[in-house]
Amino acid sequence: MTTRTRKTTTPAKTATAKKTTPARPTRKKPTAPRLSLVKTVPPTRARRPRPFMTDTQGFAVLAACLAGITTRHIRDWRDHRNGTATRPLHDGSTLHYTHTTRTLTWQAICPMGATHQYTLTSPSTAAAARVHADRCTTPHHDLTQIQPLTADELADLGILHTPTWARGIPGEPPTTSIPIPLLNREPRALADTLAHTTAGTADTQPLSRNDIDAALTARTADNETPREHPQP
Repeated sequence: MTTRTRKTTTPAKTATAKKTTPARPTRKKPTAPRLSLVKTVPPTRARRPRPFMTDTQGFAVLAACLAGITTRHIRDWRDHRNGTATRPLHDGSTLHYTHTTRTLTWQAICPMGATHQYTLTSPSTAAAARVHADRCTTPHHDLTQIQPLTADELADLGILHTPTWARGIPGEPPTTSIPIPLLNREPRALADTLAHTTAGTADTQPLSRNDIDAALTARTADNETPREHPQP
C-alpha cells in the first residue's frame, strides 16, 4: 500500500516594497549682491553728459565781472535752460542775467520790505544801486484809497492820543480849569524884572524929523557939545 505524501509548498517570500516620499525641492540660498565701486548704467537709461559750462553761464560771469562782481565758481550761476541764469549772493540779494538781451540785474530787499531791481553795467552803477537800496525810507504802500479812521473809531480801538483833559470820565461832570492869581510875587530873576515895563504904546512910536531936531537942539543948549577924541 502506497501512501502519497502531499507536498506543501509555502509561498515565496516577496520583498516588501519600501514606501518612498517625493523629494522636496531644495531652495537655493540667496547670494549677497556683489559690491562694485563703479555703477554700470544700462545703455537704455544712459544720460547725455552735461557740459562743464553753458553759454549762458559764461556770459553771466563776464557781465558780473564788468560790474565789479567776481565769480569764484562758474557753476555758482544756475542755468535755467531758458536763456536766463541766477546767482544768489551772501547778503541775500540775487543776480539775474538774461542772455537774449545781455542784461545783468540785481534784486535786493530794502529796509522797508520792498524788492528793488537795478540794471548793473559798471562798478559805479553797482555801488549806487546798493547805496540806494540800503538808504530807502519810502513806505511802499498806497493809502490813498483807504479812508482814515475817525476819532470815535480810534477811541474804540484804544489808539486815540488826545490830552487827558479832553477825555471825559463816565458818570462825572466835566471839570473846569480855574486860574489862581499869584499875590505878592517877587521877581525870581533879572529877566522877570526886565520883562515888565511901564512904557506905553506912545513911547515906542517912531519919532519925526522935527522931534529929532528939537531933541538935538535941547541937548546943545544943555552944553552937550560933541568933543574930539583925546590924543594920547
